[in-house]
Amino acid sequence: MMHNMDKIISELKQYGNVSQNISLAEYTSFKTGGPAAIFVEPFDENGVVQTFVSALGAGLEVFIIGGGTNLLISDDGIPELVIKISDTNFYPEINEEFIYSSAFVSKDNFIEAVVKAGFGGVEFMAGIPGAIGGGIFMNAGTFMGCFSDILYRIKIVDSSGVISEVDLDKEDSGYRKMNIPDGAIILGGYFKLPRAYNREELSTFIKTIVDERRIKHPMDYPSAGSVFKNPQGHSSWKLVNDCGLKGYKIGGAMVSEKHTNFIINTGNALSQDIYDLIKHVQLTVYKKTGINLETEVSIKGSFK
Repeated sequence: MMHNMDKIISELKQYGNVSQNISLAEYTSFKTGGPAAIFVEPFDENGVVQTFVSALGAGLEVFIIGGGTNLLISDDGIPELVIKISDTNFYPEINEEFIYSSAFVSKDNFIEAVVKAGFGGVEFMAGIPGAIGGGIFMNAGTFMGCFSDILYRIKIVDSSGVISEVDLDKEDSGYRKMNIPDGAIILGGYFKLPRAYNREELSTFIKTIVDERRIKHPMDYPSAGSVFKNPQGHSSWKLVNDCGLKGYKIGGAMVSEKHTNFIINTGNALSQDIYDLIKHVQLTVYKKTGINLETEVSIKGSFK
């Protein structure tokens, strides 16, 4: 098996940078999480496809991470081969008919490029960390809009290595959910954006949004942004706050005093601390209000 593993590793090195038993803590915004047995950072979209096909051909399960900004990985780590699809050196391709963005592109780079080219419609993304692929996958957004508002086609690769483009019907997408075929990996997306009325004004407005997010959100500590989805007719932060959970701590994890839908790593949190705190918040809110809080953060691995 070891000989086979060496062969697989050697093959994967053609398509990206490969590491073994690497801690995933530095690749998640919570700054927690155990090791990945094999960790691949593909060079490009073709590298993603080839890595995916090679891994599945070798009988390895695959797990995808983007910017790692919406993810809690257990302290034991995960057994799957991890493919990281996020690179700050990537930018979208822009022309008059559409904008194509690889899943690798960071949201910051996407906003910078499209605004510079004279397009708008991306205000909702301002200040949201992570990569475009993850944003598409979870239909990320704010009260100002979401990915399905501006995305009309998604490029994917399935487990057979077949690349296809799927037209997006906005009706198929939901709150923090995009209708992606099971087992497929998002390679990129095609966007239709309105022309910006005034590029300078838009740039200033986006900077204002980012500055406001910094004021309202606990940016000084590692977190994964909003932990819970907003239930119909309610704000999660208010439910958590009204249940007296502001500042509640388990180990190194704490419900932020600045924004109660954020759980922060105060410096030495384990993933288990964060997980236990999530469960405590859910149970407390349910007991007091009868409302089930669903996590927006993706939880991966084994927890006690």
